[in-house]
Amino acid sequence: MSTTTDTTTEQVAGSVEYIDPQVLELEANVRDEVQLDKDFLASLRELGVIVPILAVRDEQGRTYVREGQCRTLGAREVGLTSVPVYVLPAGATDEDTATVERIVQQMVANDRRTGLTNSQRARAIQQMLDTGMSATKVARKLSMRREDVKAAGAASKSATAMDALDGGQLDFTQAEVLAEFEHDADAVQRLVRAAHFGGSSFEHAVSALRSEREINVLISEAEKQYTERGYTILDSRPFWSDLAAVSVEYLRTGDDERLPDDFEKQPEHWAVYLTDDCAYVDKTTGEEVDERDIDWDTEHDDEAEAAEGLRPAATITEKTVIVPEWYCLNYAAAGLALAPSLQNVAARQAGTVIEGGDDSPEAIAEREAAQQEAERRERRKVLVLNRLGDAAESVRRDYVTKLLARKTAPKGAATFVAHCLTRDPYILSQNHGSGLTAELLGVKDERAVRAMVNDFSTNIDARAQVISLAVVLGALEARTDKSAWRNARSGITGTASYIASTVGSDAYLQFLIDSGYQPSEIEKVIVGQRTADDVYDEATQEG
Repeated sequence: MSTTTDTTTEQVAGSVEYIDPQVLELEANVRDEVQLDKDFLASLRELGVIVPILAVRDEQGRTYVREGQCRTLGAREVGLTSVPVYVLPAGATDEDTATVERIVQQMVANDRRTGLTNSQRARAIQQMLDTGMSATKVARKLSMRREDVKAAGAASKSATAMDALDGGQLDFTQAEVLAEFEHDADAVQRLVRAAHFGGSSFEHAVSALRSEREINVLISEAEKQYTERGYTILDSRPFWSDLAAVSVEYLRTGDDERLPDDFEKQPEHWAVYLTDDCAYVDKTTGEEVDERDIDWDTEHDDEAEAAEGLRPAATITEKTVIVPEWYCLNYAAAGLALAPSLQNVAARQAGTVIEGGDDSPEAIAEREAAQQEAERRERRKVLVLNRLGDAAESVRRDYVTKLLARKTAPKGAATFVAHCLTRDPYILSQNHGSGLTAELLGVKDERAVRAMVNDFSTNIDARAQVISLAVVLGALEARTDKSAWRNARSGITGTASYIASTVGSDAYLQFLIDSGYQPSEIEKVIVGQRTADDVYDEATQEG
């Protein structure tokens, strides 16, 4: 004979009542520390208490909060006069049983509560936006920042971003950016890795990737133009002695002359290797300007007159251009001959033994090719690192803007300002720093900056110190252009090391780092933490 034991717990009936939170009494709770954050309180102000508080009522009619002390305390703080309470009668008949009953209910209520995943939150936010509700109203309803609401909505449309959100790797703003690059697996990997490092790493990675993307678009457009004309596109630069793709530099006409610039290149015989470069162009017309025609002494002085025959630096700007390198795929069919430096190579491939030597055309050409490759690397290094410098600028300026929005200056700011002003008397008069100072402070111009400290009766010294810092940082930021890495510090490292250095980009960046800024890889070169060659090699491998 078998017996069946009923282990089902009978549910005690309760009732929902609306009670003033001030009259609720707090029972002992396993959660011995309560922190009411501002978002939680904002939600209570906007929506009130949505999930009823669990309470028990004793024989004397006193109502004790069993689960929901945060909601109760929060409701009191924001001034709610009525909250929903699910009231149960006291079930236990002795103190020990009552204690066990209380602890079990409190622990189970907290432990078995499953929060929403970030991807679920993003989908829910997008559903609210789809109803026509504005991002501002959604943010108010959910006690979120408007920027996060918009980012969550954008991220919800990308499977890649949603996967990253569920993996806990990114916040909503970062996930929105990830969606922007979702079709580039390498970019996604770089962004996720940067998010893992925290700080400004993610913002630096985004800025660099956007710069790379702009160049890739230009190259793709150029490739299309050449392929439409019938030319072959080379994925890599051929070696100088490659007879299957001979550089125009090593080809000669039937008269043993170098090919003129206007030599007609028949598409069936020619290929191009496309690379990006930097050119100077007229700001008004867009026409390319020879660097030798620019008076660089006028670069930081709008009132300076250019030397005779030269033009002021203020009239030109830089522009990325795509440059074709031409290679002949069949020089014989194109009616061309090889330069002497390649004739030995051709003879050797044909099985003819040619005596060489250090003075042979081939040996000379090989040395020249090695020199050209070294020069090409240096040129590419300047281009790549300058672009990284450009990319770092927007992230750095955003950090400085937030730093200067504070009511008090960071630690060490007064010493740094005094050091800069006493060491460098020209710091405030060069590089147009006053305009940048205004931009960093979020005001219109230099006059508006002065107005911020004109009223001595109402001004606060702490904020005035921030403005003094802004004047110095604006001047130093103006000095820190994209090529600041070329003046990298050597042999000076460590916290507050700017005291021992000149007042330049290295001192400026070290101060920011000491204030909490996370530098990009190119900025680490400036302060001596990395070498330019290492950063270049890393950047070219990633790109």
